[in-house]
Amino acid sequence: MSDFREALESISKSPCSKHPGFSAALACIRCGTFICAFCASSSGGLCFRCLHAAPELATRRARLAASLVDGVALLLPSLLLGVLRCLALPDEAAMTAPAVYVPALLVLLVQASLIRGAGASLGKRLLGIRVVRRDGRPAEVWRIALLRNALPIALCGYCGWFSLVDALFIVGEDRRCLHDWLAGTRVVKAPRSPRSFAARLVTG
Repeated sequence: MSDFREALESISKSPCSKHPGFSAALACIRCGTFICAFCASSSGGLCFRCLHAAPELATRRARLAASLVDGVALLLPSLLLGVLRCLALPDEAAMTAPAVYVPALLVLLVQASLIRGAGASLGKRLLGIRVVRRDGRPAEVWRIALLRNALPIALCGYCGWFSLVDALFIVGEDRRCLHDWLAGTRVVKAPRSPRSFAARLVTG
């Protein structure tokens, strides 16, 4: 107990590395640098240096697998509903009915909620990766939805070669597709989160 008390006293007498006028409340959970209570509450227990350290880039296989999961999650519910409508109403154009697209809309709303919370869609969460801005800060929902998704889809409709060019950009050292450059984002491994079975299967 005495060693523990001495450690606490040593921390309380040390200044914060970012706010020298404040006493330290605890040590950074990553590097051990002393930080004050404000830093601890606003940065999740990390010092300023560790908070803004460059995260590890997501692997290309993980990004591909996440895209496939998101695609299946978006298309499969509507496809199943369309098939059921075809079986129940064989004489109607069931696949073109507006109701078929309701599940896809619900999936998009769920995806937007997931992205807002952690910057990661369903597929990216399963693979343990997320989208951040180029400087490492969290990416806004509008940036991901409009610049990373809606704009590339619109460009694909205008020029069919865009999807191929977009995908080929990932072979670069930054592992950023063309839509990442357009949105000012990159895909990194999610910090301090246990990897799912899907992530371990794809990334090893």
